[in-house]
Amino acid sequence: MALGELQKLARETLEKLPSDSARGTRAAVIALSGELGAGKTTFVQALAKELGVSDTVQSPTYVLMKSYDIAYKHFTKLVHIDAYRLNTAEEFNTLRPETFLADPANLVCIEWPERVEGVLPKPDVVLKFSSENMDTENRHIAFV
Repeated sequence: MALGELQKLARETLEKLPSDSARGTRAAVIALSGELGAGKTTFVQALAKELGVSDTVQSPTYVLMKSYDIAYKHFTKLVHIDAYRLNTAEEFNTLRPETFLADPANLVCIEWPERVEGVLPKPDVVLKFSSENMDTENRHIAFV
């Protein structure tokens, strides 16, 4: 997939999210897996744009989490987490996940979800990114 097509993928991803009644009282979670530089943050930028975020969306690698106000269906906040720097799943608890994962108005995108396995609820959508054998403008991206 060409990186220029990420806006379309963002729309498709939003369509795959379960309804708020199907999720109950928890946030929607999109898990983004793949090696460094595979396009995970670039995808979140496209998703944020699709959701009407006008702020510059950058990787939260060093701050771990950033959030943006949105108005999309019943969602009011996009929460972007980069778990790359977390060494244990327990470190995820320092972000106080109970505060954002328990809110059905939140849409949570987490990069490197494998780093917090066991403390992250089952994602609603999982995307796998790969840049292996690809040029700088293309990526393998698949729904898992």
